[in-house]
Amino acid sequence: MIKHILFDLDDTLYPTSAGLMHAISARMSEYMVTRLGIPAEDVDRQRRDYWSRYGTTLRGLYVERHIDPQDFLDFVHDVRVERYLPPDARLEAMLARLPQPKSIFTNASAKYAHAVLRALGIEKHFGAIFDIVFVEYHSKPAPSAYDKVVAALPVRADECLMIDDAARNLVPAKRLGMKTMWLKGSADALLAEGSECADFTIKTIYEVAEVSMRGEL
Repeated sequence: MIKHILFDLDDTLYPTSAGLMHAISARMSEYMVTRLGIPAEDVDRQRRDYWSRYGTTLRGLYVERHIDPQDFLDFVHDVRVERYLPPDARLEAMLARLPQPKSIFTNASAKYAHAVLRALGIEKHFGAIFDIVFVEYHSKPAPSAYDKVVAALPVRADECLMIDDAARNLVPAKRLGMKTMWLKGSADALLAEGSECADFTIKTIYEVAEVSMRGEL
């Protein structure tokens, strides 16, 4: 029986088409060029490499270039979230139908996560935010990040459901015994890596309540 639900944040609680992550990604590239002096033509290659080996651009820069992670987070999240995300009454109603306590598990910062939740009008539904600072900058899918989150929950791992748009982020959750749900919201093949570990596959976040109402959670 599922007693707690962990939601990813970006491109999960809102669609990729909103454009917010595109804006943040542009800020990441800008940071690498203007703050670190990396040639613009080499940024994409380095970011793909970091994403593959470390899980996020931040983790790669933290390990290999010893950046101040908070400076990076402040820079890349310096966007007007509300310009991209209007209140989502349908999402708010869907979350209200789920009886389980809910938390956010994100590779972003808690400050930014709160801004996203407020913009969507759903902040009241989440009791905790496990952000990149909480997991000591060990980005998903690093197993140590999941261990730290599970240790902070009032339930066992096998009583949790984790929802993420990047299937590879479900792999460590599955190994811990969690139920897993992949939001297949993009055609990006990289996001499908690890999809065999998904117990459920949905196309929009609104389908979570439908799965619950069928008694599958």
